[in-house]
Amino acid sequence: MSQNHKKTFRFHYLIDKEFQLKFLAHYSLLFISGVLVTLGFLYWLNQAKYDGGAVFRLRQDAQTVYWKVENEDAGPGELKEKFVPREIYLPNYDHQLNMYTIQFDAVVTLSILYLLLITVFSVFKSHKMAGPVFSIKRSLQRMASGEPIETIRIRKGDEFQELVQVLNEVIQKRVSDGAKK
Repeated sequence: MSQNHKKTFRFHYLIDKEFQLKFLAHYSLLFISGVLVTLGFLYWLNQAKYDGGAVFRLRQDAQTVYWKVENEDAGPGELKEKFVPREIYLPNYDHQLNMYTIQFDAVVTLSILYLLLITVFSVFKSHKMAGPVFSIKRSLQRMASGEPIETIRIRKGDEFQELVQVLNEVIQKRVSDGAKK
C-alpha cells in the first residue's frame, strides 16, 4: 500500500458542502412546511370551534363564594357546620390566553428541537453518502485523466457499498488490461 493511502481519520463532517447543505435544505424545507401547515390547521380549528380560541375568560367583578366552616355557636339540634359567604376578586389579566397561543408556543418550541435533531441527523447521514461519492468522483477523475489509480476504499457503514464494489471491479479490469499491454 502506498504512503498516500494510509488510514486517516475524518474530523470534518462537511465533506461535500454543496451536496450536504442541499440535503439539509430539503429536510428543513419539508419540516418547516409541515410546521406551517400544522399551525395553520390549529389556528383554523380553534377559530372555528372554540369561539375565537378562548380557553377561559377571567372575570373582573367580585364573585361570591361560600366557605364551609364549623359553627361554634351551634346549639343542640343545629348544624355543626355553616356556610359563610365571601367575595373574591380574580386577577385582572391584560392579555388574552387562548388555545392557539398556548399551542403555538408548544409547537414552535418542539419545532426548534426537531429542526436541531434533523440538522444533526442530516449532517451525519449525508456524511455517510458524501464520503463515498467524493472518493468515487476523485477516482473517476484520475481514471479520466489517465493517472494511475488504486481501488476505491470506503468505511464500513458508508452508503453505496455495491457501487464501490462494481467500480473497483472496473478499476481492477483496467489495471490488469493496462498491465497486459
